[in-house]
Amino acid sequence: MDWDDLKVLLALSRKGSARGAAQQLGVSNSTITRRLDDMEHQLHTRLFDRTPDGYRLTGAGEQILPTAEHVEELILVAERQISGGDQELEGSIRLTLPPAGRMGFLVRHLARFAEDYPRIELELEASNDALDLSRREADIAIRVMPAGVHPPENLIGRRMAAISASSYVHRDLLNSDKPEDVSHINWIGKYPEGRKEEWLVNTGHPENTVRHAILEISLILESVRSKMGMAFMPCFSVYRDPDIVRVPGAPVVHQSDMWVLTHKDLRLSARMRVLREIIAEAFGEVRAELDSREG
Repeated sequence: MDWDDLKVLLALSRKGSARGAAQQLGVSNSTITRRLDDMEHQLHTRLFDRTPDGYRLTGAGEQILPTAEHVEELILVAERQISGGDQELEGSIRLTLPPAGRMGFLVRHLARFAEDYPRIELELEASNDALDLSRREADIAIRVMPAGVHPPENLIGRRMAAISASSYVHRDLLNSDKPEDVSHINWIGKYPEGRKEEWLVNTGHPENTVRHAILEISLILESVRSKMGMAFMPCFSVYRDPDIVRVPGAPVVHQSDMWVLTHKDLRLSARMRVLREIIAEAFGEVRAELDSREG
């Protein structure tokens, strides 16, 4: 068995399917199944059971898995140490950022970065997934974390800005004679059955009915624009929108924080350091939009 074989074993154990493993490793499905067949033939044992629900490790596969994970960690440590000590402004950087709208300001800064450093290639991915920075699934991650929560110890984190949230509604739904009375307006954003709407305590109007199970922020925003009700959402999502206003008297709360994260082994890499500074500069320009308490 070589490292390529172990990578297939690890990918299959994590993804549970040949397709998922192939996508992770950037190869074809047939390559995955062929390598697995070759491994099992070489070891004279079955490593995975092929079930209708996917690939499941056998007892023999579970015995090999810790060794494969140990080899992977040794290789990744070596890669991170080499990349972390690299002082050349060249190579690739995997950057993952939230898929939420209004990130165009950052892309404009990244375009300038790409022009200033032509030997650095950016790999951008919009995702909220908890990518494993230890396994180099990303080199730098921009993530939203609940207020007061800090990154794990193996990551270097820099807090870019606080994100405030409040209650918003289309101005046409407010009573012109008594705008503070919103008892006739329902909330948007009902959670699935069994989950409590904890956010209601921060709205100032927890007694209003909650309707419409809409959880994705861009859909909630469009629902508010379409006058389906009022919603509790990040202040930046409605910044400069003339038709959506804060519910009269609604509190503004510190909901979360925007962080830039990287693995501690990459903290000295020149290209990572320069990109982190560009990201910090970009967020500095929109800090007042992200946290309306400053305004």
